[in-house]
Formats: sequence, C-alpha cells, structure tokens
Amino acid sequence: MTVERDVLTTQQAAKLLGLSTTSVQKMVINGELDAWITPGGHRRIFRSSVDQLLNSRNAGLAGIAGTRPLRILLVEDDPVQIAYFKALLTRIGHIVQLTIVSEAAQALDHIRALRPDLLVTDLVMEPMDGFTLVRALGNEHGLDSLDVIALTAMTAQELDADDRLPTRVVRYQKPLSADRLCGYLDALTVRLLQPAVG
Repeated sequence: MTVERDVLTTQQAAKLLGLSTTSVQKMVINGELDAWITPGGHRRIFRSSVDQLLNSRNAGLAGIAGTRPLRILLVEDDPVQIAYFKALLTRIGHIVQLTIVSEAAQALDHIRALRPDLLVTDLVMEPMDGFTLVRALGNEHGLDSLDVIALTAMTAQELDADDRLPTRVVRYQKPLSADRLCGYLDALTVRLLQPAVG
C-alpha cells in the first residue's frame, strides 16, 4: 500500500519543481509525471517521479549529453531586465552559459559565432529592434530554426494582432515567470538530447 510520504499533491509537487500547478497538471496528463486519482478525484503524484525529474534536471540536464550547459543568448538593453533574467536562471537551477548582448545589431555576429541553443530577445530596442533581428535569422541558412523566445510588454491582444513575428517564435509577456522559463528549458534540453539517444 502506498504510504502518505511517497505521494504528493499537485501543489506540493509544483512547489518542489518550481512550477505552477497548471504546469504540473499538464505534465501528469502528458505522462511526464507518474500519478493516480483518488476516489474523490484528486491527483496524487508519486514522490519518486518528482525526484527523478529533479535529478535529471540537476544532473543530466545540467550538461547537454553530459558535456555542456545550455547556451543562451540574451538580447536586452535594460539592466533591470538583465538582472531579473539572471535571477530567474539562478532560481530554477538550470546550468547555462549565458551571453548578454545589449544591441540587436550585434546579436547576429554573436549567434553565428556561438551557435546558441536559445535566443531570448526583447522586442523594443534601438536602433534595431527584436522584430528585425528575428526576421534576419529567418533569412540566414542554419539560423532559421534557432529556438527563439521574444519578451515584450505588449498585451496578449497586441501580440495576437501583430504579425511581424514568425509563428515558431515563443512570445512571453514581461515579467517572464520562473515556471514558464523552467518548463521551456526542460523541454528544450530533452529535445537537444534526443539525437544522442540510441
């Protein structure tokens, strides 16, 4: 029989993983976390499943294919936003190699040289904005499939109405939440590991 310490509520699992309860519920539905439903309709998540995910994040996910951290290029000209992004990375525990560029015009050279796993860019910058940067990536062979997160203060309605970004670009409103970034980095790392499997 399962004893109480071996199972967690959705809220307890979310707290341990640093995610929202909604994210944890989706992980259960997708089979990423082992869980069962009580007669009263409540989810109970096996602690071992959560521990396994935490261990993979802290060990296997700490270095892609066990050899290196995720390479992230942040394009942001606001020191406050830069500090906030660094704090998010520290909080969620992923080990990354973070490069920061304050001007979008310089970002292309850094992307060509570094070949980052992820580009995170502000959209409103001078003289070149994030929209122009993303379009330039789409026109360059080898960079058109780069994972991109666009950060903006635009409302959800404004983002939906704006057609300047390709649909493949993930759009997050500022301030970016820790659970969204963590979930994205988890999924990205797993995807990058897949070619090495088998």
